[in-house]
Amino acid sequence: MTSFKFSVNGIEAAPQGSKKYIGNGRMIEVSKRVKPWREAVKREAIKIKQPAITKACYVEATFRFKRPKAHYYSNGSLRTGSPRNVTIRRNDLDKLVRSSLDALSGITFLDDAQVTILTAKKRYCEEGEQVGADILVVALEE
Repeated sequence: MTSFKFSVNGIEAAPQGSKKYIGNGRMIEVSKRVKPWREAVKREAIKIKQPAITKACYVEATFRFKRPKAHYYSNGSLRTGSPRNVTIRRNDLDKLVRSSLDALSGITFLDDAQVTILTAKKRYCEEGEQVGADILVVALEE
């Protein structure tokens, strides 16, 4: 069974949101963070050096975000009562998935339409952990 498993570390995941019309039929991404995120995802996926999946596939993605300063005491220890892993403040999960799957198209699978099962999570980084994402792509047997 073909699978890809990799991590993107040191760059915060960026949601793919709205596009802006700039004339002559051209559209650009509004968020400046999307392009660097997609490039980082592509770079890590290419390192695996496997041919792209041609069948239906399953994708599991966990996005890691920096914990807000309000979750810590002034001495650097984690406040009791702070959410352990849940992040609901920003970055829509569906838009994070969209930017990441678009980056993987043509590398881990031919087209993101091949993704038939998707599991996605977002959470705060644990102590010593970097922002980024862990991504698993598995070809499904037909």
